[in-house]
Amino acid sequence: MNGISSVLSKISGSVSLFVKLSLVLTLLSFNSSALKAQSSDSLIVLEPSRRIINASNEELIDLTLKLVNRKSVPLSGVININLESSMNLISKNKTAVNIQPGDSLFIPVKVFVTKKTTSGKVHVIRFNLSDTENNLLLATESTVQVSVKRNVNMFALVSSILLDVTSDSIRIPVRISNPGNTAQRITMINRFPPVFQNEAFHSTLEFVIQPSADTLITITKPVTRKMFASEGFDVTFTGLYSNGDVFGMAYVRIQSGRSDRAYRDPLQSDNYNANSISLSSQSMFSDNQSYLLYGQGDLELKSGQLGYSLDYTKWQNSYSPSMMRNTWVSYESNNMGITAGNINRNMDINLSGRGANVFMNDTTNNDSYEVGYLDGNSNLIGQDFYNFMPTGSAGWGSYTHRKENSEFSTSVIYEINPMLNANSAILGNTYTLTKFKGLRIQANLSAGNTSQYDSTSIVKASLASGLNITGTIKKFAISSSNYFSTGYYPGMRRGALSFNERLTWLRESSNVWVGFDYNYYAPKNFTTFQLYMPRFSTMRAEVGMSGTVLKKMVTSVSPLFFRETNNSFRFSGSGDVVHNLSYWNLNASINYPIANNHYLSVNTESGFYNTSFDDKTRFHFRSNLNYKKGIFNLSSTLQFGTFYIGEAVNNYLRSQESPRILSIIPTVRKSFYRNKLRTEAGVAFMNNSSYGSSSFLTGRAEYDVLPKTSFYSSINHNRFNGYQFSILEVGLTQKLSLPKVGATNSDLEVIAYRDMNQNNIFDQGDQRADGHLLYINDVAFIADASGSVVYKKLPLDNYRVSITNDKGWYAPDQYIRLEKKKHRLEIPLKRTGTLKGSLVYSFDEFSYEINRNLQGIAVIATDENNVRYMTKSNLDGQIIFYLPVGKYTLVVDGANLPPEVEAEKNIPMVVLDAETPKNITIKLIIKPRKIETKKFTSPNKLPNR
Repeated sequence: MNGISSVLSKISGSVSLFVKLSLVLTLLSFNSSALKAQSSDSLIVLEPSRRIINASNEELIDLTLKLVNRKSVPLSGVININLESSMNLISKNKTAVNIQPGDSLFIPVKVFVTKKTTSGKVHVIRFNLSDTENNLLLATESTVQVSVKRNVNMFALVSSILLDVTSDSIRIPVRISNPGNTAQRITMINRFPPVFQNEAFHSTLEFVIQPSADTLITITKPVTRKMFASEGFDVTFTGLYSNGDVFGMAYVRIQSGRSDRAYRDPLQSDNYNANSISLSSQSMFSDNQSYLLYGQGDLELKSGQLGYSLDYTKWQNSYSPSMMRNTWVSYESNNMGITAGNINRNMDINLSGRGANVFMNDTTNNDSYEVGYLDGNSNLIGQDFYNFMPTGSAGWGSYTHRKENSEFSTSVIYEINPMLNANSAILGNTYTLTKFKGLRIQANLSAGNTSQYDSTSIVKASLASGLNITGTIKKFAISSSNYFSTGYYPGMRRGALSFNERLTWLRESSNVWVGFDYNYYAPKNFTTFQLYMPRFSTMRAEVGMSGTVLKKMVTSVSPLFFRETNNSFRFSGSGDVVHNLSYWNLNASINYPIANNHYLSVNTESGFYNTSFDDKTRFHFRSNLNYKKGIFNLSSTLQFGTFYIGEAVNNYLRSQESPRILSIIPTVRKSFYRNKLRTEAGVAFMNNSSYGSSSFLTGRAEYDVLPKTSFYSSINHNRFNGYQFSILEVGLTQKLSLPKVGATNSDLEVIAYRDMNQNNIFDQGDQRADGHLLYINDVAFIADASGSVVYKKLPLDNYRVSITNDKGWYAPDQYIRLEKKKHRLEIPLKRTGTLKGSLVYSFDEFSYEINRNLQGIAVIATDENNVRYMTKSNLDGQIIFYLPVGKYTLVVDGANLPPEVEAEKNIPMVVLDAETPKNITIKLIIKPRKIETKKFTSPNKLPNR
């Protein structure tokens, strides 16, 4: 290990391409800080309630710092709290303490994770205890890991495929898009049923998809005799992020045409079965050994659906109480539902605790209602172990009304929060235009009221408002997020002023963007634990361009300016000083898919920075590298210099001019026995100029003992500055069957016939529609010689019967509700004709300037018996009808047109026959602008006499 440390220390002079720090450093920091807090003075204990914290951007972290004096004399001193500049300390950063022998003190700590707190690296919150002469007595810390903002979508472009005698292969197009803000390394797994599976087809495809990009993948499989003979099967697609999280699932139904089949519940397939229970043990053979029971699932009832979630943890040592979190039971029936247990609601105030909520949907009026109540305790079976203050409580209610292109919602929240010494109320209103010329626009206006918890004599009114605009206009993608709130506004975003703007020009093979972000925070509260009010801000301005070179290499380059200010760092005698950091940088990235399952990704950022802690302009550099080939993956990171105020504070306190961080993390992942055994292993070597060298070894194996039973085991071994520890975990997961209670079935027979005389009765001269293709809720059937199909053992529900157009014979969709054991439906097929049309705009130089969109405009055809048929235009304004032969009048639905447009009147009547398709053009007339005219009289003109 000493040899490794010496090699790593010599690398500091070179600039290499590496990736961001791994989560494993979190565990190392935790153990090093715990060791220091205990070894300095065993008669004094300084311990945070959480040492390892997983958080999201714009989340408020609650901690409690515990100080115990086991000495025989009083303890006097000061506790200082320091953290990186990308996070903001909401509570006070310095607390004077005076504790009698045998006594203890609990200090609440609140930290706000800003939008600029990066993921993929460890962020440290440091706690220092000094005596009255400013000599350091103890030091400990908590580490924060921020989650990545990921948003990859996947969907199949077809939902079902029908096999016939001419089918030689199955071709399934799958589209994957990344509307998120970070490039993602993803894996797509496609699965056929085992009976059709072979090594040549069941493939795992891994690649990197850039932000605002999409790709189309076509899966191909030869058709076999077994496929034709099968009842039908599903092909499933699963999309995974690089850490194994699922971002999307899709399935395509493969069917062979039959006239008689039984209903098969797709949820009975294990691929869609979420019902499972898992029992495991963590930190085995150690003092911190724990036992975990986790389960989730649904129970289908005759009148509704019952759902549940279970998350129970029991520690072997009795001083840690049992915890039951993320545990709830729910019931939904028709348009109502209730949930009881652990409740989480993300609103202006993030609510979490034990309670219940009820919702109701009024589908007739498109209204939704919800009410709920909870306390502030997250442990369902007792008090939170680190909760040393009253937990408080909260209640809320909301109402939402939806229209075709808009939505209005209002909500009321009332919270009692002893930790913040506040009773808060919010009335919030949000109006959203879901479709407005290619944009989604959301505006909100809220009012708040806050009074002191321990004294209602002080009351503060507050206000918050926001405007968000997203969407695409022609080739420009717009993202605008704006927010303002006064200092005492309750919740997470108090005292905020935020502008986040981005405009992207979408080109054929490249994108060009410009962005500006400004965020300023000056929150206020009634808490007695805070000696001063924090103020902090960030500003970022950038332009950039990304594109494809050398056919498949994606590159980007972006110059930027960044500035950060913060008054939270207070040193002895410094007073209320606003510290700052600013830099000019150049970002660049290269993503190169070398071959299938083989790629390279490099990201770098470098430039010059200034801080208020140093009068010199200095150079900084950081780089990340990802390399993958087959089962092997390499991740690395290298950083020189300072990028955040928090780092500048650390450098100032440690008298460092150019800090250095280096990590090298190779991993291997391999499956055996047709994916029944899944293994992975990794090792990490890290060197930090502030904390020294460390290493980490991890391994995991999971084996499917039975089709629904799997066993797994994992081990982690850490070493840091001579200190080492290991964590062993084993577990068993059992998938459960999907039960049904009180279900009643029905058989549906559909008979289709060609109605030759069009009287809707099967009589002399009519013909059975043998061989005709039809669908019952997207399940394919082919009529037998009598024109009949039978679908057996159907749940009592609503069903749609769709008839395809075959050689000019067609019928509109039929809807039926099954309420008895057997049901028979006769469908007359009509001789049809084809009507094709085009919508075109008519305008001149005086017409209004409008967005001449032709997609989605409804056209209605009405026959002589006043039966109406409707279709909508495509992107090019084209429409198509398959209608029974006869005479039709056409109208354009004006509700789909802008107010400046009207359809032509007196559209000619169309007479359809079965032999010759008809074509028609319908004009959409853009109205002329209103031009105001005034008559002027010459002053020299004599009046008429």
